[in-house]
Amino acid sequence: MKFRAKIVDTACLNHFTRVSNMIAKLAKTCTLRISPDKLNFILSDRVANGGVSMWCELEQENFFSEFQMEGVSAENNEIYLELTSENLSRALKTAQNARALKIKLTNKHFPCLTVSIELLSVSSSSRVVTHDIPVKVIPRKLWKDLQEPTVLDADVSIYLPVLKTMKSVVEKMKNISNHLIL
Repeated sequence: MKFRAKIVDTACLNHFTRVSNMIAKLAKTCTLRISPDKLNFILSDRVANGGVSMWCELEQENFFSEFQMEGVSAENNEIYLELTSENLSRALKTAQNARALKIKLTNKHFPCLTVSIELLSVSSSSRVVTHDIPVKVIPRKLWKDLQEPTVLDADVSIYLPVLKTMKSVVEKMKNISNHLIL
């Protein structure tokens, strides 16, 4: 298994960081599914137990200037990794003014997602900050539990106000009850 990707566009880097921050707020751990054309963040906590279930898909051509991967085999050309969401979010916090971001699957006594951030310095030379995020490689027999959910076609469309406005209203109502139905 091999994985290596690079982001050089600032807007893409900021968007990737925002996605990572959102996931870190939603769940402690997440699954990263790496395929030849997509990167997926999967949250599969039990909704019945108050957890969050989510499928976030990032097209590699929209984010990465370089993207190379080799899965577990030619017929199963995917990699599934479990990682602590907060670790990725913390690593990406240093990438705010970065020139480039490299992500690589490495093995440093244990599997790691190595995040290298190329930062500009005052002397116009660059410096590299590297974070090693421990990951757990998910075996193929468990992949069936992490497949994309089927979403039915919607019968109704609902237009909501700006999220800041809605958040403000919901926060004002949070002391009324443990449950709120919108």
